[in-house]
Amino acid sequence: MGLRIWAKAACGIALLLPAAPASAADKILARWNASEPETLDPQFTTSASDGQVEQDLFEGLTRLTTDKKAIPGIAESWTVSPDGLTYSFHLRADAKWSNGEPVTSADFLYTFRRLVDPKTAAADFDPVQGVVNAAEIIAGKIADPAALGVEAPTPASFVIHLKRPDLALLQKLADRVVYPLPQAVIAKFGGEWTRPGNIVTDGPFTLRSWVPHDQIVLDKSQTYYDKAGIALDEVRHIVVDNENTGFLRWQAGELDVTRPPAKEIPTLGARFGAKVHRGPSRSVNYVMVNMGRSPLGTDHRLREAMNLAIDREVINTKVVPRGQQSAYSFVPPVIDGYTPQELSFKQMTMAERVARAKELMAEAGYGPDHPLAVEVTYFTNDEARTIIAAIQQMWAQIGVKATLTNEEFQVYMATLNHKTHQVGMIGFNIGFDDAAQFLRIYRSNAGDLNDAGFADKEYDADLGKADQALDPETRRAALEAAERRLMTEMPVFPLSYGNETMLVSNRVQGWVDNDRYTESRYLSIKE
Repeated sequence: MGLRIWAKAACGIALLLPAAPASAADKILARWNASEPETLDPQFTTSASDGQVEQDLFEGLTRLTTDKKAIPGIAESWTVSPDGLTYSFHLRADAKWSNGEPVTSADFLYTFRRLVDPKTAAADFDPVQGVVNAAEIIAGKIADPAALGVEAPTPASFVIHLKRPDLALLQKLADRVVYPLPQAVIAKFGGEWTRPGNIVTDGPFTLRSWVPHDQIVLDKSQTYYDKAGIALDEVRHIVVDNENTGFLRWQAGELDVTRPPAKEIPTLGARFGAKVHRGPSRSVNYVMVNMGRSPLGTDHRLREAMNLAIDREVINTKVVPRGQQSAYSFVPPVIDGYTPQELSFKQMTMAERVARAKELMAEAGYGPDHPLAVEVTYFTNDEARTIIAAIQQMWAQIGVKATLTNEEFQVYMATLNHKTHQVGMIGFNIGFDDAAQFLRIYRSNAGDLNDAGFADKEYDADLGKADQALDPETRRAALEAAERRLMTEMPVFPLSYGNETMLVSNRVQGWVDNDRYTESRYLSIKE
């Protein structure tokens, strides 16, 4: 379970029509969303902007608590066979779609089969990686998605057959890609099924309106099985793609929640006190290299030199000081039960790193008199531009001439998905403590999430060992071996681990300090 983010913001300045300030009596939450969603079809989304809305609209077999533990969702209970290969779920009798029809096992059957069908071209397959025949169907080796190891013996029971035990399956089943989907609605409206008036959902909120680049408004669902447990009447996901604008709107009372600009962070505590929420997040920001394009994808020396030349401490303490920690591994240290595998040069001084980088560039035939031309694509955003410009200067000193190209966020996501970039920059955020959720995105078959196009047999094999592990220690060792391989091959250059700083109105109760995407279901408005 993970989503691509940029922990700095998304897109450029936009002047938006202000939403009317919410009053406590209305129980309306106005929350910041960093960019216009690509879509609200859960099987096609990769960005956190989409996921923030989808988690309000849908619910899977399980759902996650605020501390990221799996609990019953649409499935009220389940049993697991002694060998760990068969999960039998019993669905709630009162689970309903927003049109009043019951949610049944047939809905999950449709969803799982749609996900693995190559015709769907879904963005992510992680929750079903271990299901019988999933890999073969995704790869086109088995033509019929009905061969997938799932079944619906009765309308209230859904069974998953695994080819290997999966210690994180219950958490994965809370992921957006396996939310139940309304087959009849999709058949009727096609690609327009997620528009207001068409969409049918099963979560705690329903879609009332969607004004592109402005706001998405949700109402409390009247058919949700736990309607009484939802405290909010309305949620406004307001697109504010510039943090300065969001900061001003938050101060004006137009937003209950926003992410402040980095320049404001040093004085926030003194100015806003308890309204400031801070905490380390399960996220990493990084530069990635398109491994399908030469010379970077084919010459390790060039990747290592460029990685060495990035002064992470300068970026994180001077260029964009958010209190974030410099990253030398892809998996953040905040993940429980795991030891991050760090880049080998972490203990070198910056002067030693630059000297070694120059040696590697010279060995590869490049230097100040014969610079390596590189195009870096990033999305239009002031902080992203500032960071990339700083890295551009760091690379220049070792003989890399970087040209910078910016794109609107949705265009940039398409660029990464289609692998038309040479070098890019993005972030990745996961929903629960599991190192595998970071490492899985660079499997050779990870689809759109594999923004580096990394394909390495040794890396895949290590992740395969983790998949097949029957105990946590064996799994952890295999995952650590995979990360060591990733840090050795260097398709990615970690920059920083996320440290969330959010501004939350005192009227909002239940906010989780280290989770920028706290689910609206867990929030309330103080009377």
